[in-house]
Order: sequence, then structure tokens, then C-alpha cells
Amino acid sequence: MQEATLMDLFANPDTIHSLTTGEKLMGSLVTTGMGMGITFGILVILCLIIILMTKILGTASKKVKKEEPVAAAAPVQAAPAAPEPEEDLMNDEELVAVITAAIMAAQGPGKQNNLYIRKIRRTSDDTPSWSRAGNKDSFSSRF
Repeated sequence: MQEATLMDLFANPDTIHSLTTGEKLMGSLVTTGMGMGITFGILVILCLIIILMTKILGTASKKVKKEEPVAAAAPVQAAPAAPEPEEDLMNDEELVAVITAAIMAAQGPGKQNNLYIRKIRRTSDDTPSWSRAGNKDSFSSRF
């Protein structure tokens, strides 16, 4: 009869109680090492697959970009220019006061923390109209 290895004894619930503390510790370390090794190996394989797919898809997109000028040789009519939004002629100091008052009102009574707004600048809004409409609906549904 073949002598049982440490891992065979460790896997059997009947014989695990007969093992010494050192044997239990060694079996635990072997099990932990195998589990971590397998996990690390799978992660390396996944990284290699991702790198390979990036290279494959990257060369495919470069080929498409090279072919685009040939396909775009047909005359294209220019889209009518969108009218520029009308600029709000409200006084900047008044705008700062309104925003500061709104922030103070949102904080609630008695929670004033000497907030001073020094500068407000406009940013361009490049989001699509459906996104702005969704944000507006989301914010309006909170109150």
C-alpha cells in the first residue's frame, strides 16, 4: 500500500484531526500557495489576452482610418450653422449674489460658514440634448 502524502491526509476530514500542528500549518501553506499561484496565473493569462486583443483591434482601427479619406472624397453639403446662444446680459455681481444666496439657502438656517464666491466663469456645455433633459428630469424628481 502506498503511503499517503500530506495533502491526501489534509484533504480527508477523518485524518485531519490526527495531524500535528506543524503538518496542519504546512498543508495550509501549500493550499494557500496553490490557490494564489493559480489565481496569479489566470490573471497573467487575462492580461496577455487583453494586450493581444488591443493590438489586433488597434491595427484594425488604423486600417479603417487610412481608408476614410478615400471614402470621404464625395462632396458633402455643409450643415447650416447653429445659431449662437444669446448671451445673458445680467450683471456679473448680481449673478454672484444670486448663486451665493442659493448656496446659503441650500445649507439651511444657522449654517453660514462665511462662504465667499470670488469668481464665476462659464463653461461650454458639449453634452447632448438628451443628456441635459435626463439630468433635468433627475434633478426635478428629487424635490
